[in-house]
Amino acid sequence: MESPESWFHRRATFYVEAQILFHLNQVGVWELLKSGGPRTARQIADSLHLDAGAADALLDYIFEVDDLLERDQEGKYSLSEFGRKVIERFSDMKADTGRQSINMFDVRVGAYGPVWQNLGRMLSGDGRYGRDFHREGRYAENGVFKLAMRFWGSLIEHVEDLDTGSVVEVGLTTGLVERLAETYPGHRLYGLDKSEQVIERNAAGASARGLTNIRWMRSDFFDVDRWADAIDVKRRGLVFSVHFHELMAGGESQFVEALRRLRSLLPNWVVLAFEQPRLPHGDRASVPETLWLYSQSNILIHHLIGNGRILSREAWIDLGAQAGCRKVTDRACDYLGYRAFAFHL
Repeated sequence: MESPESWFHRRATFYVEAQILFHLNQVGVWELLKSGGPRTARQIADSLHLDAGAADALLDYIFEVDDLLERDQEGKYSLSEFGRKVIERFSDMKADTGRQSINMFDVRVGAYGPVWQNLGRMLSGDGRYGRDFHREGRYAENGVFKLAMRFWGSLIEHVEDLDTGSVVEVGLTTGLVERLAETYPGHRLYGLDKSEQVIERNAAGASARGLTNIRWMRSDFFDVDRWADAIDVKRRGLVFSVHFHELMAGGESQFVEALRRLRSLLPNWVVLAFEQPRLPHGDRASVPETLWLYSQSNILIHHLIGNGRILSREAWIDLGAQAGCRKVTDRACDYLGYRAFAFHL
């Protein structure tokens, strides 16, 4: 059994190291080491225009406490075999720029850094999220993009199995509706978001790629009559989102009422929610550690700042029953416990 002293220093190291890994990524250290050969801290600092002393201290610390780096007798750093596996796992090419992106703690540390810095204010009631401080959206966006792509296979299965001719995406930070436009040029596609800035950015990106079968709609999801009226109901369709848990921030009854209204406006359509259900505490011993920790982090941030609610699998299914849906089905997405809940209107 771990001693209290080991527990303490391990947790303190995790906290400090996560900050260091994030900032080394932001200045380009991991990308440089991934593509180049061994380099000293001074050479890394010169290449990236960094402070040599700070770079040396941070790289030395990571070398001593983790397995990501190797250092030879000349003091040159390179990625270890394990380090390369980590970097490859959290790297991708941004679809809009073709640029390499390494998502190293971008969401947990970067996007929600202002939240952790203001926890004391939140606890004392002296500061409120959304009023006194906000998350850093620029760091969160790429994380959402990478997560959403994990659901592409499940999304395609539903589009095909339901024989849909129209698809609406709610919340435009995933790139999924654009990918649908490339895959199904004959479908009627709709991108719905309440942010004019998001719509303009996505529309410009789609236009640059020659995608012409997406109609962009600025509206709140709950203003159902406004946006559903613009949908071609002659074709059976699908409304999907990876953000429905955020819409629960105002309470489940609002979402249920939206489903009820959609039943009358879009009969025989399906509303598809990609969600990670809350795991029962009693299952902790049998759930893989990675899944358990990810799940608890997901619950923590959404419940702490009040921008969403993470529901159990049973609760998601019950929403459909409350709304009078014909049926609710759910399928595993084969990624971190996420499931696709399909509300058949």
